[in-house]
Amino acid sequence: MQARSHSVAKNIPMKLRRIGYVAMPGFNETELCEMQAVLGIHPQNRNTIVGMTQAQVAGQHGMTFVPDATFADCPDLDVIVIADIPEEAQDDVLLHDYLKHQVNKVSHVLASDGGVMALAKAGLLSGVSATSDDFNSSRLANYGAVPVMERRAVKDGKFFTAGRSTGMIEAAFQVQKELRGQRFTKFAEFTLEYDPQLQFPDYRDTTQVDFADTAGPVIAVTLPDGSYIPDVMGAVEVLSAIPGATLHVVSHDMSPVQCLLGPKVTPTTRFQDCPQADFIVTGATLPQRLSDPALLAFLQKQAPGATGLISVCAGTLIYAAAGLLDGKTATSNFHHTPLLKKFGVTPSGTEVVSDGKFYSAGPAVGSYEVSLRAVQDVYGVDVAAHIEHAVLQYAPNPVFGVGNPEKATGLIRLLGKYLFLPTLPIYQFFGNRGLRLMRQ
Repeated sequence: MQARSHSVAKNIPMKLRRIGYVAMPGFNETELCEMQAVLGIHPQNRNTIVGMTQAQVAGQHGMTFVPDATFADCPDLDVIVIADIPEEAQDDVLLHDYLKHQVNKVSHVLASDGGVMALAKAGLLSGVSATSDDFNSSRLANYGAVPVMERRAVKDGKFFTAGRSTGMIEAAFQVQKELRGQRFTKFAEFTLEYDPQLQFPDYRDTTQVDFADTAGPVIAVTLPDGSYIPDVMGAVEVLSAIPGATLHVVSHDMSPVQCLLGPKVTPTTRFQDCPQADFIVTGATLPQRLSDPALLAFLQKQAPGATGLISVCAGTLIYAAAGLLDGKTATSNFHHTPLLKKFGVTPSGTEVVSDGKFYSAGPAVGSYEVSLRAVQDVYGVDVAAHIEHAVLQYAPNPVFGVGNPEKATGLIRLLGKYLFLPTLPIYQFFGNRGLRLMRQ
């Protein structure tokens, strides 16, 4: 019996792993956060946002991150992650020096889009099979890499490269599998409900979309302390693809927000100062936010004038606690969907649900798909399909294919259910308190 237990323990990697996420000016916040969602789910994977300096770093969509470390003081890493960055940042000599230092030491290198190009320009992909987004993949050959012209994650030795959206998420799952084993990574795929589906599979020729008469939307993302930022990032990516889009990251004050399992993000706007938004995006957060008067009052004030109210995962519970979902049909994550009935909402098991101007989906990757549905309704199917195929380059190829309860094995499903079971009465308690507060 002792020998068997020792053998099992030996096969479970429990070593602490330090994972560094490079945040250069103009980095893609969505890609960084979605890869961190996959890798950060293991409690012994320690996440570090690395900037050139201690100064806050603005991303390409208007979100600003607070670095945990700089190039100069960052400790040696086990995994380095570099998401999409603009051309100017790709050529930065200081970045090249930092990458060369870390890549020689790490066990895994994970890169997407322009991050792959930065590695190539630093001379780190010579002879390495790699891919990037549709535009950059063919350019990799100019720097000695062997380009793979496919929308999928590519592994060559310790290098894991990919393009946008699904590609880079799946590359992160592949890294997690090597770090923490197949069983844990299957469980992670199920817990994150990673079961992406093309929303517009029949629309392929969508590159010539005319945005001339399209007004850029005002987007408000709610971000109180303890928010789970991957839930909102897919929507930010989709909605920001519409020219002229304006993003407001809305919270109680302007202090940096510590996101759950993620980075510190600096808000741009206080709840009371936010202008009327066209789209409100809310993701999961700590249960006590279901009775947060400032957050709930903000949603109630904004809802009548908004074009689309988007929720992802347990963000649906926040809208319900604000009294905005009475009699409506909605969904949440697998674990919390049953709670919706307690708040007068009709739960649906489908992955994306729309009811009037309210749109809901499950966690993380659901953020892309639910916002595509909203864009379809507001701007038309051609615009939504263009964003899916030409901007996101959406091409799902899950590592395990166990991202929903129907596809997961019984053991994984049971573990997932009972792991979150203790949270249900806590969310219900605060949700009821919020409803009472808003109905006074």
